[in-house]
Amino acid sequence: MDTLVRIFRSRKMAIQDPPDRSAALPHMDSPMAVTMVHAKPSPLEVLPPEIIYEILTFLPPLSFAALIRTSKLLRAHAVDKSFWRRFVRDNVPCQRVVDHYPAQSWKELYSSLHPYWFLVKKKIWFSDKAHSGSTMTGNLVVMRYDSKRGCIEGLRLVAKHGLHSFAPWVWRPDVIIHTFNPEVGLLKEDPLVQIDMGCYGQHYSAREEVMMNTGHERGVRSMISLCHGLNPELQSDAMALWPPRIIPAEERVRNESRHLFRGEGHRPSSLSDASENTFRIRKWVEFGGMGSPLGRHIGEDVMTFSTCPKDCYTPSRERPWQGIWVGDYSGHGCEFLLLIQCAVQRPRVDPLSSFQSPLRHHYELDADLSPPLPVEEGEDGSYEGRLEAIKLTGDPNVPRGEFTWVAEDIGAAGLLRVAEEKPFQGARIVRSLGHSAARGFRNGGTLTRNANWDFR
Repeated sequence: MDTLVRIFRSRKMAIQDPPDRSAALPHMDSPMAVTMVHAKPSPLEVLPPEIIYEILTFLPPLSFAALIRTSKLLRAHAVDKSFWRRFVRDNVPCQRVVDHYPAQSWKELYSSLHPYWFLVKKKIWFSDKAHSGSTMTGNLVVMRYDSKRGCIEGLRLVAKHGLHSFAPWVWRPDVIIHTFNPEVGLLKEDPLVQIDMGCYGQHYSAREEVMMNTGHERGVRSMISLCHGLNPELQSDAMALWPPRIIPAEERVRNESRHLFRGEGHRPSSLSDASENTFRIRKWVEFGGMGSPLGRHIGEDVMTFSTCPKDCYTPSRERPWQGIWVGDYSGHGCEFLLLIQCAVQRPRVDPLSSFQSPLRHHYELDADLSPPLPVEEGEDGSYEGRLEAIKLTGDPNVPRGEFTWVAEDIGAAGLLRVAEEKPFQGARIVRSLGHSAARGFRNGGTLTRNANWDFR
């Protein structure tokens, strides 16, 4: 696409060559006269209008905007509202946007919230810190477009235990089983992200931080900014990256900075350099009047957000167990987990690579590290593969971005038994490794083999 734009621009104007080349050499005492004339129409311009329209439908927004600036003819095509309506709807896949209200046109609607439409398109985001600033717990945020107000908002996904009961486990009477009926919802009254139409000027820069209309009743101010992905060749195990390596991601960025990411190196140089898989929020508490020059800023902090490919958390016939789950962590409350189902013969990641060195010691003592046995394909493909449960939100013991348990094989090789007792009658009990640690993720934690998990 960039090549097409460059070729078209190069043919727009040309220097007319005189018929006699000797006449093109001016005398020393006479100024050189060069006549600029319009070149012949570009091959793209001579195409029938319906063909030009069809070509333009394949262009992403940035390329579309660059191309229509090269010609009045192509710019005339941009008046067609169907292009801008498609740009909006392509970025709001889970919602039905029927009109451009409150904007005057589809073009105005798209332009007023560009370049932050990717937040809605990727929908699910998780952060390295909680809204309170805790680096252990994190946030899980759902982005959506509010067509009534014409804004992009991000709401925290929260869960609570709900009603539950207790009963001894018949298989092991010393173990108490308590039921889990979580109540999951969005925290609508306190959006973490809110980008309104016209919240930034016409001459917007990719390096610019945009003020958001959030948290005013408590004196909390926040700004959102774009990131650019860190080159994989420059990443190392010593870097603090978000998301961590055990979470699949198209791009990773740094999530530690002594100067709170104020340096130019943490921001994209242009919109084409901006990542659509990460962003940051800077927040602080302001006293002395909102926006007042006499106000004091305290508690400034930066949260880094990321997302992962949709196919990593979308169930399929071959991988029915993967997805985003909510787990009951007793006194810590409910936590959200990313379950990844992958092949046994080729684990997606070595669990040892994620754990800190003290935990590595315990893992090697407690686990049998022999290669997994080959698994014969059964009648039901859902009982095959390896399950990895990674915390998207954590607690003071095991934080976000860490394994919480790993079932190395949920197929025949990992099967311990099929439960016959209630309430797990018919459930498959498989070998797995559970992750535990002292408060503050200290003492390395342990991975205990033969922790039993059921899949039904």
